[in-house]
Formats: sequence, structure tokens, C-alpha cells
Amino acid sequence: MRFAPKKKAQVSAPIELFVAIIILAMSLALGLKVIGDVEEGKCVATLKTQTQQLKNAMIDVALGSAGTTRTVYFSLPTCGDKKIDGLQFALYLDPAYCRLCQGNYGYCWQVIPVSKDPTQANRHIQVSDSISCVNMAGDIQIKECAGGLPLSNAPCFEESGCNPLDFGVLKSVWDPSTPDSGPSRWKTLSGTDIRSFKIKLTKTTELAAGAERGAIEVCAEKG
Repeated sequence: MRFAPKKKAQVSAPIELFVAIIILAMSLALGLKVIGDVEEGKCVATLKTQTQQLKNAMIDVALGSAGTTRTVYFSLPTCGDKKIDGLQFALYLDPAYCRLCQGNYGYCWQVIPVSKDPTQANRHIQVSDSISCVNMAGDIQIKECAGGLPLSNAPCFEESGCNPLDFGVLKSVWDPSTPDSGPSRWKTLSGTDIRSFKIKLTKTTELAAGAERGAIEVCAEKG
């Protein structure tokens, strides 16, 4: 009977050590998650800064005279489990899709980064926290330049066979069967093979239905 406390201590010591190891492992896992979330937040904020710089350049060009140019350098980062691999230039013609843009006039332009969907293969999602609204006229056209990287006329990187749902866009917003009659217009730049771009924006004019209207020529190349 005299040795019972010693035996009890010998039995409880491994249990206490095991519990301590579990607590330490959980603490480390939680700490790493917090650090990862902070780093992802910084990355998304930096991406937002880039879309704002591109937005500001677009506004300067849209308000300028023909020949006005601005150049922006844009890098596509990986924020946590979100690999940014493209940019969408979207014109929404229905205010229902312009809730992110204050003071819209029944339409809105947006610069939208897209990333691979970490939960579904071959699908993409819009990075909503990094979207920037562009306060410029709805009749401004965006077109690609000769010799630059191609811009798709769809939410997808490739216009042919585009399923908008694969890029975070409902068919009620853009229907591939009637791409020019729905409530949105698109130009999309793919970054699947190129991670850094030099984007030159130039103000041009063109005739449409006998009237002159402004356009922004987007000339993207490897930066």
C-alpha cells in the first residue's frame, strides 16, 4: 500500500504528456492558420491595389483625348489557395449587378481578378474582395490591339465553347447563345501561361451607327 502513489504517478505521467502534445499540436495548427489567413489577406489587398491602379489608368484614358495612353504593370499572385490566373473587364448593363459600385448610373464597369476554384477542378471564381469599379461611360468600347495578347469576348479565357458558370458568371448574366444581347459585355485576359503583364491603354475613336464613340485599346504583353 505504501507504493500506490508512486505507481499512480507513473501511470498518469504518459497520459499528461500525451495531452500536452495534443494541446501543443492544436496550438501550432491554429497559429499557422492565423498566419496563413493574415498573409492571404495581405495578398488580396495587394491585388486590390493593382486593380485600382488599372482602374485609374482606364479612367484617365477614357476621359482623355484620342491618343492618350497609360501603362500599367500587373502581376498575378497566388493568395493562399487562390491562384489568380486572369482578369475580366466587365460592363454590366443592369444595376442589379452593380451593387459593389456606388453611384452607378444603371450600369457599371468592373475589373475582376479570377482565380482557380480550390474546391473544383477546371473551374474559376471571381475574387470579389479585389474587384475595382471603373467610373467611365457605358458606351466606351474595350478592344485588343494588333500584336498584343488576345482578349476573349466572353467571361472565359476562350470564347469558343465558353461555359460562363466555369468562370463564376450565371447564364442569366451572359449567355453564349446570345452574347451581344444580355445584360453584360466582357473582355478577358488569360494568365494561365503568363504571370506578369505590361498593359498599355490607348484612347481611340471609332464609328458606330454613324456616330463617333470612344474606345480603349488594351495592348497586353509579357511584363
